Amino acid sequence: MNINSSFSRLAGVALAIWLTPFAAMADSGFYIGGAAGAATVEANFGDTGIPGFPASIDEDDTAYKFFAGYNFDLPVIDLGIEAGYVDFGAPEINVLGDQFELDPTGINVWGIASLGLGPVDVHAKVGYLAWDVDATAFGQTESDDGSDLGYGVGLSFGLAGIRIRGEYELYDLDDADLSMLSIGILYQFN
Repeated sequence: MNINSSFSRLAGVALAIWLTPFAAMADSGFYIGGAAGAATVEANFGDTGIPGFPASIDEDDTAYKFFAGYNFDLPVIDLGIEAGYVDFGAPEINVLGDQFELDPTGINVWGIASLGLGPVDVHAKVGYLAWDVDATAFGQTESDDGSDLGYGVGLSFGLAGIRIRGEYELYDLDDADLSMLSIGILYQFN
C-alpha cells in the first residue's frame, strides 16, 4: 500500500468532514429575527414661513425592526425574500422653546442576494418601504405617508440556525433620507 495514496485519502476525508458544517449552515427555509440600532433622519423643509424653524434637520435616534423571510440556498449565491416592520425612533429638535418631533415607521419588503464565505455571509438587498411619519410641533400633529425604494448591505455570522446580523439600510424619500445601522439576531427554521 502506498503511504502517499493513504495520506491523500485521509486528507480528503478530513477536508470533507471539516467542510460539511459550513455547507449545512445556509439551508433553505423560513427565518425570523429582530434588530436594534441607530437611525438618522435627514429632512429638508424649505422655507416654512415660521421664524426660527430650521430649513432642514439631521438627527439620530434609537431604532428597531422585526422581520421574517425565506432563504433559497442555491449553488453559488443564495437568494431570499424578507418583509418586516421598522421604527426609526422619534428624533426631536428644539424650535422656539417647543419640541419638534418626527416619528417615522414603515413596512418593508426586500429581495436579498447573499454569498456564503464559511460561517460568514455577506449580502446586499434592494426593496420597497411603505412609510408613515407623524410630525408634532406646537401641540399639533400632522401625518404624511408614501412609498419609496430602499437599499442595504450587511453581513452575518452564526452556526446552525442562529445568526448574528449587522446591516446598513438607506431609504431615499421625497424630502428626506432615512438610514439605519443595526445589529440583530435571526433564527432559521430548517
